[in-house]
Amino acid sequence: MGGRLIEADVAVVGAGVAGLAAASRLVAEGREVVVLEARDRVGGRLWNTEIGGEANELGGEWVAPYHSRLQALLHELGIELFPAYREGDDVYVDEAGRAHRHSGDETGLSSKSERALKEADAKLDALAKELDPEAPWEHPRARELDTITFDEWLRAEVPDVEARENLASYLADGFLTKPAHAFSLLQGLWAIAGAGGTYELFAAEQCLAYRVVGGSQLIPLRLAEQLGEHVVLEAPVSEIRRSDDGVEVDAGPVEVRAAAAIVAVPPNLTGGIRFEPALPAWRMRLQQAISQGSVTKYLAVYDEPFWRSEGLSGEGFAPHQLVRELYDNSPPSGAVGVLCTFLPGEQADAVARMGESARRAAILDGMASFVGQRAFAASDLIETDWAAEEWTRGAYAATFSIGGLTRFGPDLRRPVGPVHWACSDIAGRGHMHMEGAVRSGEAAAEAVLSL
Repeated sequence: MGGRLIEADVAVVGAGVAGLAAASRLVAEGREVVVLEARDRVGGRLWNTEIGGEANELGGEWVAPYHSRLQALLHELGIELFPAYREGDDVYVDEAGRAHRHSGDETGLSSKSERALKEADAKLDALAKELDPEAPWEHPRARELDTITFDEWLRAEVPDVEARENLASYLADGFLTKPAHAFSLLQGLWAIAGAGGTYELFAAEQCLAYRVVGGSQLIPLRLAEQLGEHVVLEAPVSEIRRSDDGVEVDAGPVEVRAAAAIVAVPPNLTGGIRFEPALPAWRMRLQQAISQGSVTKYLAVYDEPFWRSEGLSGEGFAPHQLVRELYDNSPPSGAVGVLCTFLPGEQADAVARMGESARRAAILDGMASFVGQRAFAASDLIETDWAAEEWTRGAYAATFSIGGLTRFGPDLRRPVGPVHWACSDIAGRGHMHMEGAVRSGEAAAEAVLSL
């Protein structure tokens, strides 16, 4: 210990959206709060950069129409949204590498595979709608759904190979960022239920509907600005000691003595904190059983969004390729062009083993399959490997392997004495999204306020 001593009612560990939302709620109720952040910035998995003089996002960014609590917070903070650009044709790249332009509700698949995809999507949606997103482990068939992999379910229920591989990529690559054989059907259904259904989670006009004017990190920046000196940066928490009197938190340059703590970091990171006395065995086993997916985000920068003049939206999907998705991430003005992709799971692992020049060539080649040879003329390629970020170690969320959700799910939010937990990873509604971070942080604050 030995750092500057701060007395507070509540110590919040982590200045991501969940931690800051919790702190804001507590301060509004007159509580004295200290937020301890290991990084030299706030935001966690929200992180802005500047391209062409305007904000862009290195991390999470999209806001859906159904993200009601997040949108209410944006209104409170005076932050505006703008529609994500998607005018023009999308592109689907098949297994042979052929590009298919399509528009509207079309997918670029053959009519046979498109019908099979819709049927499979409906099955998955119906299952997800049976779950309570706040407690998916309480489903009557939860154990059964948690002991088969998503890949096994797809092979049993979706005979059309192209439809199966598309649906696998939607969920495994697009959200859990792990191979479809690495997580259970129940774990995948929870991600869908947290959004409301497959349409809400998979349809671009829903889950990718809006972006934040000023970049998504503006949300935690505004929250932190309101909290002022309550936020302490470069204060990594190494130890939390709890007793009947509350907690003592060792955070490098500061020590906080408080009645309660809210640990608002992904569950895979809580194992890096020493607890005295040690956490109960069930909590330690939970932390050992959960892990983050892997994802690397790329932003390719151009003098202009050239694809727009060619009638393309900049959006594409390729479930068989290294680069499997593409989006127009240009700033609101369109003064510069930015294409965005994410390499999840095994794709992220593959490029991490490449040299820098080989990796750049592979990414731009993948983008070119959607928008043509002009993709190679990028003036910059910005890479953010979230698995390599010390205080994140993966994205988009921490998930269990087979059987883990029913075994440990009820413990995800269970307090340990005066220590409470918050994070988008453990949220029900809004699970794995900014919406979930806000809801989870506010729920943890309410739990502390009720003591």
